[in-house]
Amino acid sequence: MMNHSRYEPHRKKKSKSTWFLFIFILGIVTLGYFYRRDIYFLFARDQSVRAEKAKEKSIDLWKTGNLREQDITDFQNISQTFSEKDPLDPVSFHLIARSLYWNLVRLGIHFDTSSLIIHLGSNFSDFIGHTQLAEETLDQIFWNSRQAEALSTSPFTDWENNRVLLFLTETNRQVKKPNVITAEYGNLDSEKLSAEFQSMFMWLLTFNTMQAGDANGLEKIIEMTKQPTYKGEIKFSPREENFLKGMGKFYKKDYVGSLALLRSTKTENPDKITETSIFTEANIFHLQNLTQKGIDLLELYYEKTGKKNPEIPNMIKKMVLERPTAKTKIDIGPLK
Repeated sequence: MMNHSRYEPHRKKKSKSTWFLFIFILGIVTLGYFYRRDIYFLFARDQSVRAEKAKEKSIDLWKTGNLREQDITDFQNISQTFSEKDPLDPVSFHLIARSLYWNLVRLGIHFDTSSLIIHLGSNFSDFIGHTQLAEETLDQIFWNSRQAEALSTSPFTDWENNRVLLFLTETNRQVKKPNVITAEYGNLDSEKLSAEFQSMFMWLLTFNTMQAGDANGLEKIIEMTKQPTYKGEIKFSPREENFLKGMGKFYKKDYVGSLALLRSTKTENPDKITETSIFTEANIFHLQNLTQKGIDLLELYYEKTGKKNPEIPNMIKKMVLERPTAKTKIDIGPLK
């Protein structure tokens, strides 16, 4: 009869190893259960650090003109992951909104003096453009910035930057009147704003102040841009200052003051300031029941600029419809 006793130690050793592995795994699972919140927040903090680094990297690259589409996408993905790991952290939603802002840069939207002067008095959507990416981006920036504000029990580090993103999106939504928007966001501490938002803040403040017809507010903005502590790139020449003041007085219905300032800005060069000043002057004549004088002014400018601007016949047609006794030499088509 064969003796199998020499196999017993091996079986016992194997059995002990299995039990040790089972107990070890059980211990890890137990520790994981009791310390699950600490482990969770450890990973969340890691995502927070990554998102902050991605934010700083995007700013540095933007300053040197080296911000690429992949850098923007990386920042957006990291911020989204951060919000998923810690959905109660307001900073995570701010960083999503912050990362989405760079989509506007990708679209070539720049908040500078030139774009401000060109679009004063226009609809904000004409400046932003009517692309699907721009509309979706601004909508997402709004809701993520709002979520960040709603979750915060007190101002966080990027509070001012979050507020300026709301300033941007509230201007785009046009739900509130310009004077309400400037009252709500116009007193932001610009020194606390990140570099990429300095000019945007001044652009939005000037645009909304103009739309509100706040001539005194425009004066304050112009003086603000002259201060040595001012960091933004938006600054105005004496001609641009008079144009801003003239348009502000127009929106305030101070037509005499508006005409004096706008006439001083006109030049032989048919640039945007000259054109807008002429259009506004003609509109003032029309509002003062001097429609024929306004039409004559527009006809002269139309001839002088080679009859290239289709907006002028449309303006004249509207004037004639409202003042049937007015005459024009330009073909404005049927009046019906």
